[in-house]
This record gives sequence, C-alpha cells and structure tokens, in this order.
Amino acid sequence: MERDKELVLYQIFFIFILPIALLVFGIVPMAWRMIVLCVAMLFMYGVIQNEKISDETMGLKNKTFRKSLIPYLVFTLVGAFVFVRLSEVLEINPNIVWWQHAHFLFLFLPVSLLQEIAYRGFLFPKLRELSSKWWVVIGANAVLFTFLHVIYPMATLMLPVALVSGLALAIMYRYFPNLILISLAHAVLNFIAVLHGFFYFHE
Repeated sequence: MERDKELVLYQIFFIFILPIALLVFGIVPMAWRMIVLCVAMLFMYGVIQNEKISDETMGLKNKTFRKSLIPYLVFTLVGAFVFVRLSEVLEINPNIVWWQHAHFLFLFLPVSLLQEIAYRGFLFPKLRELSSKWWVVIGANAVLFTFLHVIYPMATLMLPVALVSGLALAIMYRYFPNLILISLAHAVLNFIAVLHGFFYFHE
C-alpha cells in the first residue's frame, strides 16, 4: 500500500510539479512551455494506458450527465456573473476583439478539456489514493491547479483567481463527477475570463 502511494506521489511530481518548476526557474525557456506541457500530458497518457484507468474512473459517465446538467449550468452562470462583476470592480478594460484572436476561436475547448482530463479526470482519483479525506483531495487539487497558472502573466491577479476557480471546479467535480460537463463549464468560464481581462490585463 505504501509503495502504491509512493508511486502516485512520483506520478504527481513528474506530471504536475516538475514541468512547471522547470519553466518557472528558467531551466527550460518559457517559449518552450507548450512542448514541456505536451511531454507531461504524454507521460500522463502513458500512465493511464499502463494502469488501464477506466473512462468511468475519469468521470466519463453517461449516467451522471443528466443529473449533473442543471448544477453545471447554474455553476457556469454564477461563475460568469462573478467574472463580469469582478472585472467591473477592478476596472479591467482589455478591449479585446475576440473574433480576431485564434486563442478565442480554436483553443478554449481543447485547452479546457486537456486541463480537466489532467486535473480532475486523472489527478482527482490519484489524490483519492493518497487520502480518504475529501477536503485534502479538493485542497491539493486546487493548489496544483493554481501552480499551473504560475506560468501565466499577471500572477498577482491570476493566482488568486486560479485558486478560487480551482477550488470551485474541484468541489463541483467531487459532487458531480462528469468530465464532459466540467470541461464545457471550464471552457465557457475561460472565455469570459479572458474576454474580461483576467489573462490580458491592461493598465
């Protein structure tokens, strides 16, 4: 049992901590971040295949879709309202013309899906192997999700937003473990966050 937990800790370190640390400390240039993150994702995919982690374990459950739909819809609407209201309070005016940016048009859904596969679908059950306490699993999940956002610009704004978002997403996934719905919610909230300047902050 202890050896299994040690293996999980190694997996978490090599997939979720080491790649970000290499970028943050300049060991690997930040310009290579997509390559580094892709290598981490490939390593994660190898673990999934090697351990034959089931779709159900990763939250791909058809039976949870219908009962989770309304909670995720409410969650997304509340999250969208919070981002819009917070941008008004902080007076963030990015003036982004979203349809002129490839990031808006092509990356939101795949990036959100990959983050959710990694942080909720894969990491969540791994953390459950380490602790039976839900508050530990949710807290660790949110902290590791926040750590990913250290490589984003405007850390003083981004990290608190990522921590609160990570906690909210982890809590939602704990009670409504549906990978498709949480990925769609994440994509919508990402879109609204960038549209309102939480990734591209202008003085």
